[in-house]
Amino acid sequence: MNLSIIRTVSILSAGFIVAACATTTGVLPKGDGLYTINVSRGDMAKVKLRAYQHAEKFCAEKSTSGIEVTKENLRSDPASPNMGIIDLDFKCQGPVTSAFGKKTVEEMKKDAKKAP
Repeated sequence: MNLSIIRTVSILSAGFIVAACATTTGVLPKGDGLYTINVSRGDMAKVKLRAYQHAEKFCAEKSTSGIEVTKENLRSDPASPNMGIIDLDFKCQGPVTSAFGKKTVEEMKKDAKKAP
């Protein structure tokens, strides 16, 4: 194969990988200790997992707390029925109970020990 074909295939492959990734608004404040996140452009399981991971990481980093979900709206993406969208409203309260949240807290503790 010549170099231009390899380059073209690499660029197309990278484009497909990026297109397959879920997108998120990031965690946004709603007021009174309530936060929201929107995740889209992935299958239903992926967008839900990504939303919960972002929420758990945000709370663990902010206050070493877990999340309390106040509202979850998981639905099909009108543009593509195979894709999902989730709006997740949550508060940072209580202990960290998920494996992902616990891992985040452990990593924070390790980083804190390393800092001078």
